Amino acid sequence: MSLDTLRLSIEEKDRAIITLIAERMSIVEEIAREKERQGLPVRIPDQANAVLDRATIESTNLGLDPAPIRDIFQILVRMSEEFQEQWRKKKEE
Repeated sequence: MSLDTLRLSIEEKDRAIITLIAERMSIVEEIAREKERQGLPVRIPDQANAVLDRATIESTNLGLDPAPIRDIFQILVRMSEEFQEQWRKKKEE
């Protein structure tokens, strides 16, 4: 396979990852609504840790170094929490 073909394959995977992140954030909006309805805080450390632990286990099962995968999921958790905080602020305005 040529380098250009391989790079195109990577670009396709990158688009798929971004699409999945967008889908994840749509679910986060639903989570924000439900947390508000239940009177829960945005940040729930036990849940964040569960997400990170699942990412670590799954990456290990797939033969990947779990440290950078955990870093990526820390970013996703932070994005989710920040989104929820902004969502709540908009609701208060």
